[in-house]
Amino acid sequence: MLKKLLLVALLCLGMNSGVFAAELQVGDSLPTITLKDQHDKAVTVAADVQTLLFTIEKPASDLVNTYLLKQDKAFLDTKKAYFLADISGMPSMITKMFAIPKMQERPYSILLAHDALDTAFMPRQKDHVTLLKVKAGKVEKILFVNDEATLAQNF
Repeated sequence: MLKKLLLVALLCLGMNSGVFAAELQVGDSLPTITLKDQHDKAVTVAADVQTLLFTIEKPASDLVNTYLLKQDKAFLDTKKAYFLADISGMPSMITKMFAIPKMQERPYSILLAHDALDTAFMPRQKDHVTLLKVKAGKVEKILFVNDEATLAQNF
């Protein structure tokens, strides 16, 4: 009996912590995503989202930032798009002193995952931007982009 209780407790703990979170696949429904942006404002990804950009490493983030800075201020809103950045691997001192203040200068919203579990469902590939195309709440296409031309072409 004790073994069964321990197993149930471990399973519940794992489900709540995101341990079993599987990466999204084409055809999957997009989960509800709520993260705080660089201004500490909670933002929920709208149900009519069409594009999600997701980064973890600095080179991929730099690529997205370079591209977005060339666009109109309302570009993401117009395209029904969101930029998500997993910053959980960044040392907290660097995050607070340098990264967040720099992000706050950006004219667009960046949704920040301070805990890797918050974006564990996002597909990823090293040194690439994950570009998810969404239609009617379902993942339609998953691309891994590492150059500005491909990023622009798939927006």
